[in-house]
This record gives sequence, structure tokens and C-alpha cells, in this order.
Amino acid sequence: MQSVEKQPKNLKRVKPDMSPTDISTQQTPMLNDNGSVFPVEEIVQNPLPGYVAPSSICFSPDDSMITYLYSPDSNLNRKLFGFDLETCKQKLLFSPPDGGLDENNISPEEKLRRERLRERGLGVTRYEWVKGCSEEKTVMVPLPAGIYFQGLSCSKPDLKLECTPASPIIDPHLSPDGTMLAYVSDGELHVLDLSDGEVKPLTAGAGVNCVTHGLAEYIAQEEMDRKNGSWWSSDSKYIAFTQVDSSKIPAFRIMHQGKSSVGLDAQEDHAYPFAGAANVQVRLAVVSASGGPVTWMDLLCGDNNDEEYLARVNWMPGNSLAVQVLNRKQTLLKLLKFDIETGQRHVLLVEEQDAWINLHDCFTPLDKGVNTYSGGFIWASEKTGFRHLYLHDEDGVCLGPLTEGDWMVEQIAGVNEIAGLVYFTGTHDGATESNLYSTSLFPDWNQPLQAPKRLTLGKGKHSVVLDHQMQRFVDVHDSLETPPRVFIRSLHDGSLTMPLYEEPSTVMMKFKKLRLSPPEIVEIQANDGTTLYGAIYKPDPAIFGPPPYNTCISVYGGPGVQLVSDSWINTVDMRAQYLRNKGVLVWKLDNRGTARRGMKFESALKYKMGSIDTEDQLAGAEWLIKQGYSKRGRIGLYGWSYGGYMSAMTLARFPETFSFGVSGAPVTSWDGYDTFYTEKYMGLPSENPDSYEHSSVMHHIHKMKGRLLLVHGMIDENVHFRHTARLVNALVAARKPYEILLFPDERHMPRGLKDRIYMEQRIWEFIQKNF
Repeated sequence: MQSVEKQPKNLKRVKPDMSPTDISTQQTPMLNDNGSVFPVEEIVQNPLPGYVAPSSICFSPDDSMITYLYSPDSNLNRKLFGFDLETCKQKLLFSPPDGGLDENNISPEEKLRRERLRERGLGVTRYEWVKGCSEEKTVMVPLPAGIYFQGLSCSKPDLKLECTPASPIIDPHLSPDGTMLAYVSDGELHVLDLSDGEVKPLTAGAGVNCVTHGLAEYIAQEEMDRKNGSWWSSDSKYIAFTQVDSSKIPAFRIMHQGKSSVGLDAQEDHAYPFAGAANVQVRLAVVSASGGPVTWMDLLCGDNNDEEYLARVNWMPGNSLAVQVLNRKQTLLKLLKFDIETGQRHVLLVEEQDAWINLHDCFTPLDKGVNTYSGGFIWASEKTGFRHLYLHDEDGVCLGPLTEGDWMVEQIAGVNEIAGLVYFTGTHDGATESNLYSTSLFPDWNQPLQAPKRLTLGKGKHSVVLDHQMQRFVDVHDSLETPPRVFIRSLHDGSLTMPLYEEPSTVMMKFKKLRLSPPEIVEIQANDGTTLYGAIYKPDPAIFGPPPYNTCISVYGGPGVQLVSDSWINTVDMRAQYLRNKGVLVWKLDNRGTARRGMKFESALKYKMGSIDTEDQLAGAEWLIKQGYSKRGRIGLYGWSYGGYMSAMTLARFPETFSFGVSGAPVTSWDGYDTFYTEKYMGLPSENPDSYEHSSVMHHIHKMKGRLLLVHGMIDENVHFRHTARLVNALVAARKPYEILLFPDERHMPRGLKDRIYMEQRIWEFIQKNF
């Protein structure tokens, strides 16, 4: 570890926003009497060992302070803290007066938004800095009770806008100048004037024919990673917003079978667009922040045309709108520029891909007026097979690439137009890592592009936050060998300015006590020669003897996800470690179709869900057998969601190799999943009926010889319980044995502590008896 120039004082242990496997518990880790295996309760512990670093990190508007959320008690109840960069001291900035958010004091709408966000945090879950000319540093914190404003020199927060359970405040956002707050209530967009407390509705007509204003629809939140339905202009004069009309989508009803009551409180209806059926209709409008007439843009999405999905909305210099729209097949994307006074449009660029278009957030307008490219923008494209950055002029003409090679850009972290630099994260140093780089914003295209300059140190994953003056950045770094640590570094060369957080020795003692060993990352070959990455958790041969071992494959395998990476999250995969400590070898493999490997690798899955992906998982099992680690017929699988689908499908397709499968919340037939996700990879059901048929688990279930455990929450609004029910019908018809574990009051991923502990106990019992 490097020497430091300054040593921060008064730092406490802090914790990041956790993955969906994280739930609230404060149990102390214990070893069994034999000292070799931790109890099953540790699988669902919170926080995971080593995951106590800051989250939601942000620089204050003047860059004098770094703010973040963490729990002083190392649980999910977080508070807002600040770190003064001059004094190097930490300070509590905001503690919820009423305890903040918990699972029992939020509205049904907010609970569903938390599902979309995969949010598990409690207490304070988000905040915004109030920007503007005021000398008083102030933050805005939304809580179930209402919207609080906390001046850093004030002892008590100010409740500016009270919220009622019958009319919750949804998705509040401050104007860039800090004078107004926009939010949605009762399906309408409102603005609160912070100077006089006046609330003004900006839209009307919500509730009629299933219409809402200013909210992102289900598909946008769940599949497009677009959480917002309204956007402030940079000068705070206007708000762009969506109108969503779901009247053409039949309501899908979910019954709360576990409730003692019946009636409206025991049911919920969702506008869920099934593959091949209608989508919601989305329009885009602009309204003055002071109210008045609404100007509708010349755009209607969801009418089954080449502008089916409203994917992204960005304001550009001069108060024009840049809007990304996708066609239904997701093979064509248009970047449109709208005049907000007339609603008229101009096409800036068109992207086309034979397989599909991957959405991104790399669109960045240039607005400093310091060079001839002002008014232009940075764009990311996968036209070479890997996502790279390109510079475009104000008319959308591509001037040339900023990056190139057989690796991908992930996100733009910041742009310094004056210095002519763009900062981004990417995989230049390996597909299992992520680093921060810089490169020229205005290269000489008459010469070969220079390789990007790496600014982060150490193998593994780096997530970064840049300051506003482009002088330094916060680096959150972890790897298989190292839990998350937080550093402040120079943006010039990546050198260390000071550490912000590093694991205390007590946490590492806990890690050692639990006997958690990092997995080994290996490379194997798919049947076509493609390199695949696997992670292997080997039992201790001193305790369990030499291989072969009983083997479990932890599988996901679906698009947009990478399991095998040089990250601490793999080291503290507690189920894998529990099984390893029971003498079970655990294996993970990222098959073709998974993320961060380029378009050719991903698009191998096109029209072949349940085919290419399961064949690669078979190749992984065959490699284990060939190496002598595993034995045919003594290999099982477990997975959730797409992983649940993979577990059941692989078990059915290759009965001689796999002996059992644990299938959590599986999609069992793709005609029962949503439009955007399914059609992106499988096309329309009417155009590809054979692909849909062969990708169904039910199509292969007659071949299954092993044992299957199905696990599902009965109010899952993402992968409906209907999927498991349809598979059960097929199992009965084929006279195949199965076991089922149901949670009547859980959604896509069980949240309740008792439910999760019970689930892990049942899964282990099932695995143990089927070897």
C-alpha cells in the first residue's frame, strides 16, 4: 500500500448500497462446534464481510466536501455524512428525525420503484445538493414523511413539503439553480417554489384512461435503465416530461394469496406488456417551470413503429432536447433534436445493428464554447463490435473516434473541454476489470489514436466520482483479494491524495474467521473456440481430501450481467463459500451472451436463449470433469431469475451430466415475459415461433432425469409466479418429480430475514440429499 500525504481523522466504518442478496440483520458471525463451517444464517448477513464502505458519494458544489451515505451501526439504516477536505474530518450532516425510510412506511408505488432500483437501503436512501448563489451549504433529503432541507450550519432540518400516505411524493428533483423542486404526486407533475413554499401543478388529466405525467413506465425502469420521467433544463426555466398512456395494455392481476383478507387490498393490477403484445404509448412535452401551456414534441412512442421506445432524454445547449428512440426490434436507434418552442424535430444520427442496440448513458453535449466543436457532442457506438467514443459536430456528423480496440468503454466519468480531455471507465486492461482512463477529446485523426492513459491503480474494479473542477476523483476500489477501499486521487496522474476509507482490522478478522477464500479465475474454451471466463471455489483438500468433489454450478448466464470478475463480491459470495466449506466445489461461468465482452460475444445469444448459453455451461462442466475436479452425474446447478431459467433448462437438456437444479423465480417460457427484454434477444413471437418453442423449459422437460427444486415469490411482478405454475403443469404431464418452495408475500427476490434464512436452509437440504 502506498504512503499517504494526509491521514483523515474521525473516520468511522461505513457501508455501501448492497446487492439484492443483502438484507437487514446484525447477527455476529459464529463458527460451528467443529470450527470448520459457519451457520447458514451467515449467507444472508448484512453487511457482507468487507462491504462497509461509503455509498452515494458526491462532491459538494464548491468541491470542498465529499458527502456519502453509510450506517454507523453497519446495517441498512444509513445517514448522510460529509468529509471536509480541508480539515480531513468527518461530520454527520443529516440523521432522519423519524428514523427515515423502512419497509413499512412507504407507499405501494415507492415499494415497486425500489424493486426496479434493486434498492435495499433504509433510513436515508438518496439526497441532492442544493446549488445556487446561497452561501449556506444545504442538502435535500426525500423521506416518507416528506422533503427535508438541511443547512450544514443548522441543527435541525426543515420539512419543506409534507407527504401523506394517500398522496406520496415520487421522484423529487431540484432545479439546477436550487430555487425549485419538481416532483410527481397523484400522477401529475408539480413544482414547489422554495422561496415562498407555493406548490403549482404543471400538468392535468392524470388518472383518465390510465395516464400519468412525469413518471417512467415499468419497461423504462426495469429494462431501459431510465428511472426518470421528467428533466430540468440547465437554466431551470423548463421541464421536459413524459406522458404515459397504458390504456391499451390489459391489466395483469396478482392476488395476495397469503393474506387473511380478500378484496382490493389483497390484489394488485399491473400494466405488464407481454412479448408480442402492445406497449404503453409515451409522448414527450416541455412546460415552463412557472406553469402555462404545454408544448408537445413531434413524437409518439409505443405505436408499433420504428419509434417504439423513448430511451433517453437530454437537454442540449440553447435549450433544445436530444432524444433517443428505438424501433420495436431494437436494431435501429435515432438521436433526435427537438425545438422546444415548436416541437419540430431534426435527426442528428441513426445507429443500426443486425443483432440489437445496447443503450448507454455516454451522450455528452459540449457546451463550454472554448473551441470549434462547441455545440457538438460525444457519442458511444458499438459499430466496430466494441463500445467506443466518437466526437460529433452540432449537426450530428461524426468527426472521428476518441477510443478504439477490442475492449469497451463503459461510462463517461467526466469531460474537461478546456483541457481537451475525456475521462471514462472501461475494460482496456481486461474484461474482468474496470479502470478509469483519460484520452484526448480533440485528437489528430491524421495520426493513429494514442492508447488511453490509465489513472487507477491495482487490479480489480474501480468505480469513480470526479469533482466539478476536474482536479481530483474518488476511487472506490475492490478486487478478489481486497474489500472495497476509498481513496481520493489526483485526476492528473492518479496519484494518491489521501485515503477516505479502508477496512478496519476487526472486519478482516471476521473475514479470516469465516475462512473465506477467493475463487480462482480461469479461462476455458467454448465449443467454437471462444474464450470463456470461469471462477472456481475449491474445498480445502486438507479437510475433504483430493478431488473429484460434489459440484454446484452457480449460474446466471443472461444478457447484461457478468458474474466472473476480479471483485470482492465474488470472494464474499456467502452461499458459494458455505458450500465450499461443506466440501462442495462451486463453479461460475460467464457463457456467450453475457456482458462486457463485445457485440459478437453477446449476440451469439440472438434467437438462441436456452441453447448457446446452456451449451457453454455444459462445456464448463465438461472442463471440470476433464480436470478431475468433478464427476459426471454429481453436478448440480442453482440460479435466480435468468439463472433460474438456466438451471432448469440445463438440467433438462443434459440429463446425463447434471443431477439436480435449484431454479429461483425462473422465466420458463419467453412468451410470458416483457416486450423490451424478450424481443431484443428473441424477436417477435409471431415472427420466430420456433425459437420461442425451443427456448421454453417445457419443451425439454420430458428429457429431465435429475431432481428440480422450484423457488418463487407469489407476488413477483417481474417474473410472474405463472412461469413456475406453467412448468409444474408440464412436470405433472411428463410425470417428473419436483419440489417447490413458495413465499406468498415475497416479490422477485425475498427480502424478509426469516424467509431468506428458511430458503437457504431448504436449498442446502435439497443440495445435500441429491448428490
